[in-house]
Amino acid sequence: MDLNTPKQLKTLETKEKIYEAAGKILKKEGFAYLTISNICKVAGVSNGTFFYHFKTKDDLLSYYIFDKFAEYRSKIQFDKAVENLSFDRKILGYYSAWTDYMNEVGIDFFSSFYNTKNYSLDVRLFNNRFPKNVWNFPLTCLENAGAAGLLKDGLVLSHCAEVLATIVKGVAFDWCLSNGAFNMRERLSEVMLPYLESIEKKPV
Repeated sequence: MDLNTPKQLKTLETKEKIYEAAGKILKKEGFAYLTISNICKVAGVSNGTFFYHFKTKDDLLSYYIFDKFAEYRSKIQFDKAVENLSFDRKILGYYSAWTDYMNEVGIDFFSSFYNTKNYSLDVRLFNNRFPKNVWNFPLTCLENAGAAGLLKDGLVLSHCAEVLATIVKGVAFDWCLSNGAFNMRERLSEVMLPYLESIEKKPV
């Protein structure tokens, strides 16, 4: 079993303080107040400490959708749950896990997080900066399906992955706008599965 050193534990503790401070600001004040200065005040850390752990505010926001979501998937044993599913059900399961994570964190937070100025939501930018980030799971599923001859010929799989990201963001934005008026898992299934079916190769 690998154990963390005191320095590593201190680093994790400080990152969590900054993470929690950003969450408090988003919930209570909104995205406009999410400045590095305000985050540091709430977290009780210096600007230098912030920049030691996160290069920019977008890096901090990416912590919510990469690291914390990865922790959530580990907690629910996501990999084991989907290992024997078809590619489309794996992809749907992945994004359904994201909607469950949103529910766990809370609508107050995500109503501010899903903001057009939050560039951490742009999968194109973050795929360029972090080519091995956790959001590549759907693309990997598509690549495996393509290699197995399950998809239509001529598809640009990176584009298909972008469409999937657009679908889930649309559902998430609408859920926030409606103040959680519908079940995200059900809505996601209604709009994502038809798209996935449309790119599948039909039996001759």
